[in-house]
Amino acid sequence: MLRWGVTETFSYRETDPDSLLLTWGARRTHSLLWQPGCDLPALLDEWETRLTGLDDLETVAIVTVPSHETADALPLVHHGFAPLTVIAERLAGRSPAARPSGVDIRPATSADLDVAVELNMHTVRYDTAFGLVTERPNTAEHLRTALAEVIDRDHEAMWLAVLDDTPVGMIYVDMPQDAGWMERFATARPFAYLGHLGVRPDVRGSGAGSALAAHAHSVLDEAGVASTLLHHALPNPRSTPFWYSNGYRPRWTVWARRPALRSSSGVSSQPDRPSET
Repeated sequence: MLRWGVTETFSYRETDPDSLLLTWGARRTHSLLWQPGCDLPALLDEWETRLTGLDDLETVAIVTVPSHETADALPLVHHGFAPLTVIAERLAGRSPAARPSGVDIRPATSADLDVAVELNMHTVRYDTAFGLVTERPNTAEHLRTALAEVIDRDHEAMWLAVLDDTPVGMIYVDMPQDAGWMERFATARPFAYLGHLGVRPDVRGSGAGSALAAHAHSVLDEAGVASTLLHHALPNPRSTPFWYSNGYRPRWTVWARRPALRSSSGVSSQPDRPSET
């Protein structure tokens, strides 16, 4: 069951530029809070008068809507929003049969921090094509800090896929004690959050990712975790079929417009180029 707190319908935040959060979105975020029974078309019309950041790619307008609320899709499309991210959920026990992969799975240690950062950066760079993720000059530095904390937890939370003694993939999870920030989105409890799964570009499609997912799901099921949540980029042609073949189902869709306000002719994401004469 969803738990709704009292909060503002329209909100705005600026993200600290020296923060890992800035990798996952724009510097300035406008949010519209969807709630059951809301008149979304009317709210979108009102919101348009409040938004700032004309043609500024460091602004984004975000609406997170239950994926099954299909009647709200058309008003969002008419306002220029695109469905860019999904919060998906896997309930315990929903996993496909194991797929042969040829990789071994082992826990990550502090000696693996460099390779964990490298593997996570491959995912960041791939996901920049889909609208929200943005590699920043300090992304790798902040990932190093965050992943070191995961490795240092008092329980296993990160695993590597190893092929011929070389790590080629990484997965990590936030167990229930670390996943409270996703409370609003879980339909069963206790719940966990799958923070990252990625493999080297040259081994994509080899089964290494499936082996990592199967291992993490086995750990979660054995620990009595009822629900596992994750974010994935909806336009990503790899992650969308992968996660649903591994027992996940869409629960919430993040609709975004970046920049938050767009001029009639739009704005190019390409740097200015000198005119040809």
